[in-house]
Amino acid sequence: MKFSVEKYKSINSENINKMVLAFYMRILGEDNDVSKIFVSKLGDDINSELWQEHIGILTNFWAMITLDDTAYTGNPLATHLSLPLKKEMFGLWISMFYETIDSLYIDRLGSVFKNRADIIAGNFMRNMRL
Repeated sequence: MKFSVEKYKSINSENINKMVLAFYMRILGEDNDVSKIFVSKLGDDINSELWQEHIGILTNFWAMITLDDTAYTGNPLATHLSLPLKKEMFGLWISMFYETIDSLYIDRLGSVFKNRADIIAGNFMRNMRL
């Protein structure tokens, strides 16, 4: 028997944080090039100080994107320029991100995250010449 989970019907800082955490737990649960990049930079313990800082930054980032929150002040492209990224990794990242979003948000809200993630990935690949 399959149980349905009540999906979020609104976007707020609390469920954005849960989404970010769920996404990175998914990343750490995989053995692929994307997970290897994160483990090499942040380690494999999601409870570590480095991971908690990263989760906070990404929570603020997605709150800026979806809620017009002003807590995020970083430059995401600059942060990624020094990483050994390949075009295929963006497809894998998007796939895992979509799966996370689909499991947590109703379709109408999930499309907000997915549309923006597509734009961001496209901009990154263009700017990184991938």
